[in-house]
Amino acid sequence: MNSRILLAAAIVSCAGIGYGQERKAAPNLLVIVADDLGWGDVGFHQGHIPTPQLDRLAKDGVELQRFYAYPVCSPTRAALLTGQMPRRFGIGDVVGPGQNLPERIATLPEALRSAGYRTSLIGKWHLGRSGTPQKHGFDHFYGFLGPQIDYFKHTDQRGELDWQRDGQTLNEEGYSTYLLASEAIRQLQQRDVKHPFFMEVAFNAVHIPHGAPAELVAKYKNLRPAEATYAAVTEAMDTSIGRILAALDESGLRENTIVLFFSDNGAGGRGGGSNAPLRGGKSTVFEGGIRMPCLLRWPGQIKGGTVSRQPLAVHDLFPTLAAAAGVTVKESSRLDGKNLWDALQAGRVRDRGMFVIAAADFAVFDGDWKLIETSDGKRSLFQVATDPGETTDLLTRHSDIAQRLAAMLAGLKPELPAVSARPKPGAGGPGRPRPLGRSDGSGF
Repeated sequence: MNSRILLAAAIVSCAGIGYGQERKAAPNLLVIVADDLGWGDVGFHQGHIPTPQLDRLAKDGVELQRFYAYPVCSPTRAALLTGQMPRRFGIGDVVGPGQNLPERIATLPEALRSAGYRTSLIGKWHLGRSGTPQKHGFDHFYGFLGPQIDYFKHTDQRGELDWQRDGQTLNEEGYSTYLLASEAIRQLQQRDVKHPFFMEVAFNAVHIPHGAPAELVAKYKNLRPAEATYAAVTEAMDTSIGRILAALDESGLRENTIVLFFSDNGAGGRGGGSNAPLRGGKSTVFEGGIRMPCLLRWPGQIKGGTVSRQPLAVHDLFPTLAAAAGVTVKESSRLDGKNLWDALQAGRVRDRGMFVIAAADFAVFDGDWKLIETSDGKRSLFQVATDPGETTDLLTRHSDIAQRLAAMLAGLKPELPAVSARPKPGAGGPGRPRPLGRSDGSGF
């Protein structure tokens, strides 16, 4: 038997799911991922771009104010699916040509599928062109494999068509953000009602190359052209999220569907994205690069209109969502993530323990403290609970804490293969970061 199947089977035991009557109570899971949306780009963070649908979701659910992803796209997506630090299996940066999410690694959709769920990915994959979503637990895939597409032509940075359904290339017209929402609605309406679902909707918005319907861009004529287009891209995504949530309501699924929304990394500073008031942005491990807008809703199970300051990382989502779904992750499973469902449901903060965002640079978190260690060995220490803008480096003043966190990191490093470091952009201050990314226009 395939070793990955054995591992997935070892991870899963059903608590209150099973088959027949018990399984009907299992909650559906809808995970919505934005691409490059900054902390300061949303209305519920006083952003200048209206996001009424996300604002409503924040009022109906809980805002996770200390949710951490990775500084670029691929590691965040890998951590969501595997519950591990992706550097363990060689993904510390964007997945490039010939690189894939290893098939030996068990995934969240595999675990849920073993518990009776139907699974689908709609939108962006960016975890390898040969290691397709269907090889990692998704029953269905509609979207694109690479890092970015043209919003209207659905072509990648090489000008080649990158748009498909279940392995079959599609040449269809339409604005990608709207098409992805329509597909999600179609699948909701045509779902197998005998089984719960796990659906990930991974928008390419608000990633470059920015493009939006002319009528939306015209609404922002008071802004500079690039900023107007960025605002229109953001509004289109927000509207599309509203369409999906409305379809949930119309299908009678609101009360028994967990909705999770977050961005994969911070804004990159191209065309208007903002991480204010956080420092830095995409490709850095400063808060602006990895501390993401994040919302969680489950009516009747989580108190709406609340804010949680529970620290958690994207690799915590595997065991946390599995626990919410009644799928037990056994202690023997090799996961870096921790199950924080009890804290989120109770609306309290518990000690998460030390965790690491391990990209080319490292961010080590322990309670209120954060140690940054760059690939060239430089360190900084911040008390992010009281200084989220990382304005004051406390490395010298609290050398004992810095040494303790550095020792923890040193003990972990042998388990994390080295990855090549990209050229460092400026760290930037609060607000819009300096333009980040590769000069060749390949995107992330």
